[in-house]
Amino acid sequence: MDEKLNSPIKASKRILDYKTVDEFFEEENLAEIKALDEVVSRTKYLIFCPKIRCEIEEVQGYYEKMLKEICQKMMKNCAIIFWVPLGEGGQKRIAEKVYEYSRLSENDIGIIFLPPFFEQETNYVGAIGRVEDAIKFLHDLLNVKIVPLTLEQAERKFILKILENISKYTSKMITLSEKDLPEEQHYFNDIFSYYTDLKLIYFTAKRGVPLKSFSGTLLRNVEAYPKSLVNYVKDIVKEKKLKPSRVRVVVLWSKSNYHVRPDFEEAANKFVLMLQDFFADVQLLSLEQPIQKRILTTFSRPTCIIIACSEKDFRALEEQSILGRDKVIVIKATLPPSRIE
Repeated sequence: MDEKLNSPIKASKRILDYKTVDEFFEEENLAEIKALDEVVSRTKYLIFCPKIRCEIEEVQGYYEKMLKEICQKMMKNCAIIFWVPLGEGGQKRIAEKVYEYSRLSENDIGIIFLPPFFEQETNYVGAIGRVEDAIKFLHDLLNVKIVPLTLEQAERKFILKILENISKYTSKMITLSEKDLPEEQHYFNDIFSYYTDLKLIYFTAKRGVPLKSFSGTLLRNVEAYPKSLVNYVKDIVKEKKLKPSRVRVVVLWSKSNYHVRPDFEEAANKFVLMLQDFFADVQLLSLEQPIQKRILTTFSRPTCIIIACSEKDFRALEEQSILGRDKVIVIKATLPPSRIE
């Protein structure tokens, strides 16, 4: 369903060929549109993964409101497959609301929690009710092994994955120096891809339990990175004896492929504001937009600092032969930051 039209759009399996939702709508702008009631009442598998458009503390109520409209139209023998970041205990609450709003039971419909174990050969899902056909459907759709668990088990596996990834990133950020960077490098983009999930884990964990304190520590470490990156940029300016008013700063921040996380884009805007406290000319650009690619090749100030916030952004700079240009300093927003002149 296109949230701009609030209407279902007919799509085929080739939707998986598109890298982003925006790319799909650009190519399929003449796709067939139908009424929501008609589609939901006839659909065997509903995949529910809405974009968050509220504060983290309000997300549970936001999803429940959206579910109410959908579940009242569900038919027997269908399955709802959902991915929504809700922290600890949120998936069980979603299942309860699906049964309440649909007025159906475990014997009538299936519910599957499908956390995004992206780029892995096995996806662990939380399952309840009639899910056998839906499990096979997911296997055929995603072409990965699907292992059904209870909702609580799948939720714990996903929380563990988030904490492990963030721990790995923050430990490198804290212990490594610019000279010690390993061959496999992680970026600003990587650590903030899980930011929404980490915040929800922290907000939903009970007080006094280890999960609360551990996730809180990780959250503070993640939120400290943008400030340390700004300080790194400022140190380079001082080292080069440059005037901030004579420096142009370009932040390359590619859009998220997974549109359910608003904090990802919000982090980029906050980072730009922090830079603007020190530099007069700061631009946030995405190399995915052709017009901005051309802007990147024209430098209006004597010195240009380009901050690549992801591996993809850095590779794009290499392809455009921007590395090594005179008066251009490229900063890789790695953990910790590094530079190329």
